[in-house]
Amino acid sequence: MMLTTIAVALITAVFGPIAVAWAKKQFENTPSKNPVCEAIELNSLVDEQLWVSQFHNGGHFYPTGKSIQKFSIFYEKTSPDAMSIQNVFQNVPVSLFPKALAQLYKQGELAIPTYEGEDYDLTSVSRPYNTKSFYMIALDDLHGKFIGVMAIAFDQEYTLTKEDWIFIRQKAGVIGTLLDEYLNAKK
Repeated sequence: MMLTTIAVALITAVFGPIAVAWAKKQFENTPSKNPVCEAIELNSLVDEQLWVSQFHNGGHFYPTGKSIQKFSIFYEKTSPDAMSIQNVFQNVPVSLFPKALAQLYKQGELAIPTYEGEDYDLTSVSRPYNTKSFYMIALDDLHGKFIGVMAIAFDQEYTLTKEDWIFIRQKAGVIGTLLDEYLNAKK
């Protein structure tokens, strides 16, 4: 009995602090995820390609010195078969997509279930990536300002259901809020 008590005391005194230190180190070394990325990862709808972009000031026009509004994709989730576009779409002038972005600004959404007859200046950038259906939703900050875009692309024609749209709108609201909080924290 005495030997058992001494063994328990020894284990508690020696191995207890070692185990606590090891566990603490494990939790400290666990990388924390960006809340925006966590919100996007919850998106079970997408198995092809999803990306999120943000508008930013990307420099100035040479002759006039006026600011150039640009966008960059900062998050992308793709299936193993889908070609990544994140590196291609960095610092892209928004003026290259006036119809699509005007639609997003006015309506908050853009649906292209099929590219047949598409009139939103996106066919030339979608064709190389074998995109057959494409959906975009505006990301707004807490003040209703258009700050970015969430897009979902499919390599086959796909029409979103009412439930899909509800789900995507909810995700866009969460992502827009998190982006707004993140950008305000950086100021």
